[in-house]
Amino acid sequence: MNAETTAMKAQRSTDAAPSLLHAGIALPTGYLAQFLLLLTVAALFRFPVFGEWNYDVDDQFYALVGQRMLDGATLYVDIWDRKGPVLYLIYAAVALISRGPLAWQLAATLFAAAGAFGITRIAELWTSPRGALMAAIGYLAMLNRFEGATGQAQVFYNTLMIAAAWAIATRIDLLRAGRIDKRLIAGMICGGLAIATKQSAAFESFFFGLFCATLLATKGRTKPLRFVAQVASLALCGALPILLTALWYWQAGHFDALWHALVTSNFTRAYDTSGERIQRLAAMIGLLGFPIAFAALTLSTLPRTRTTRLLIAFHAMWFAVAFLAVAAFPNIYLHYALPLLAPLCVLSAGFFDRPGRIAVIGLAALVAVNLFYSGVLDLPARARARLDMQAFEAYVHAVTPSRRLLVWGSPSFLYARIGAAPPDPLAFPRHLYDGAEAGASGTDEVALVHDLLAARPETVVVQEDLLAWPLNQANVRQVSAYLHNCRTARAFAIEDHRGPVAQTVYSGCSSH
Repeated sequence: MNAETTAMKAQRSTDAAPSLLHAGIALPTGYLAQFLLLLTVAALFRFPVFGEWNYDVDDQFYALVGQRMLDGATLYVDIWDRKGPVLYLIYAAVALISRGPLAWQLAATLFAAAGAFGITRIAELWTSPRGALMAAIGYLAMLNRFEGATGQAQVFYNTLMIAAAWAIATRIDLLRAGRIDKRLIAGMICGGLAIATKQSAAFESFFFGLFCATLLATKGRTKPLRFVAQVASLALCGALPILLTALWYWQAGHFDALWHALVTSNFTRAYDTSGERIQRLAAMIGLLGFPIAFAALTLSTLPRTRTTRLLIAFHAMWFAVAFLAVAAFPNIYLHYALPLLAPLCVLSAGFFDRPGRIAVIGLAALVAVNLFYSGVLDLPARARARLDMQAFEAYVHAVTPSRRLLVWGSPSFLYARIGAAPPDPLAFPRHLYDGAEAGASGTDEVALVHDLLAARPETVVVQEDLLAWPLNQANVRQVSAYLHNCRTARAFAIEDHRGPVAQTVYSGCSSH
């Protein structure tokens, strides 16, 4: 940072002191104290779901895949999904410590706190520690609202993107001087790891690389060969994680499986109509009303020094690119908004740096609304969910002595909980019954279901009202016919983050 930025930060810190006293809030300024505060806040916001493995349909599947990989399964071959390998390596690493849900939930909490801490580091480039910390606390609250209260993929890759953004934001002057350093290299690697966690991060990472290249080009006197070498080195670092993954699968003879999972399968499944996407996107924007308003107020009031303008422009463009990536995707789900939170919260820090109580009131409103509508702090519901899952899990374990289980619904981690291996590579049940997924995995799902039913699973757990449209009717009919072989059917209601979900456990199915 240059002298202009240093002086600006010092002046803003001095200006913020009276507002801290006036608002009655004293926040820590040391790095360790800030991180510990954010870690505590993250734990407080998330603790009601600690140990609740069925809270979210996605992270329980990620945990199942990570544990199967530890047991020798090859990702994309023996167990299939279309997300990047780094996500599953994270879950496999966590499973080395513990296979219980608390382990991956604590890991996600650490990543969430680290991401929030990264937001403070970026925001303090033009605001006081108070504004930066308040923005980071808002980030932690919004993670809950947008289905990031446990181990959603974006909770992990957001932190990697924040690290990459920080590396660039703190090296703008270096880039304008036509140079790069180890921090920028590390930032590009973080961007590459984010892509290898979830491919949609490629949009943001590409923008980061383009922004760096543009600043390098403004030097003017940089020799063309030097400029090409710098840009190529940054691009190579960004591509390195996925290149190493491709090399490993190639030498193992499974490159085709990797390519299909990460690339081709995304173009072979069916998607929502344009009207449905627009409605969901509009609803998402409405739910982001608070941080969008705070960011807009920041943009209208911050001092227009040269460095500040460039920093703000960088983060505003980061948000725009992340938003366009979400808008361009054929499906829109609530958790797709998670990548938007980091740049929005960084931009919101200027609002939280305002004197008086308005910033405190704004943060209180943002936190209260997002926590209330997330359902995480509905303690009676969370207690009920734990008790219901214990009874459900114990019953399935008892009626499945040979551990031949078929899950035909949402709780994929049930396989791991009772010590059963998934009967086929498509361990995420939706891939078998969702008509939009027909053929996307590269296998004949109808033939696959025929074969796994021919193996006579002794217990079938069926979710009533499968959450997919259209359904793969051929597979639904096959499973329905097989259920006539079952001697016992017992109904349960288990809860996830959306509320109670009806499940029927059919047992004694292989004895007829």
